[in-house]
Amino acid sequence: MTEINGKVMVIFAHPDDAEFTAGGTIARWTNEGRRVSYVVCTDGSKGAEIEQLDKEDLVTMRQSEQRQAAAILGVAEVTFLEYPDGELSSNRGFVANLTRLIRQFRPVTLLTWDPWRPYQLHTDHRTVGFAALDAVMASGNMRYFPEQLRNNLEVHQIKEIFLFGTDQPDTWVDISSTFNRKIEAIRQHASQMTDPDEVIRHVEEWNSHVGYTQGYSYAEPFKILHPECSICR
Repeated sequence: MTEINGKVMVIFAHPDDAEFTAGGTIARWTNEGRRVSYVVCTDGSKGAEIEQLDKEDLVTMRQSEQRQAAAILGVAEVTFLEYPDGELSSNRGFVANLTRLIRQFRPVTLLTWDPWRPYQLHTDHRTVGFAALDAVMASGNMRYFPEQLRNNLEVHQIKEIFLFGTDQPDTWVDISSTFNRKIEAIRQHASQMTDPDEVIRHVEEWNSHVGYTQGYSYAEPFKILHPECSICR
């Protein structure tokens, strides 16, 4: 399904999205020697109710938490785009930024939110999912954002997309051996949890339930897309 040691890019809305949805899978892949890059699209400035912190301090805190979590999972680099939290728009500029990053990093696999999930309330999750998919299609076509190609970039076609936060999974990754690292990474996002033990309990129940359905102790579910098989060319 995946080229061993192929690069992975994870595009998500807020600091902590990747750890909660795919932390065990990311840790498993870095264990296998795959290079993983994060793209965090928002500044996370609306993600905590801490009255004594102003916006700038909260952004700094959440970026620090994200770097710590990424390090635990073995992520090679973290890029912060710092769009305002809760205000993402899938416009040309946003898609162009994601396309540029894909062409620079040249991943085999991309992970992002499933934008078609029914009743997905969070606009940032929907927006990131659609923009990331638009960027996947653009990155492999020389006629999209040709100005990037005049600046020493080349087109790049991603081989597979893992959609997380999906209600229609068709692939389940066994994270039994990396679940504890996922939990350790989640705990780094202290600003987002008033009761960390309760949050961890829910994560364990969910990943255990998903794993049970597939014969694993713990698992994470994904919907897989293959851009090269698309007829939209």
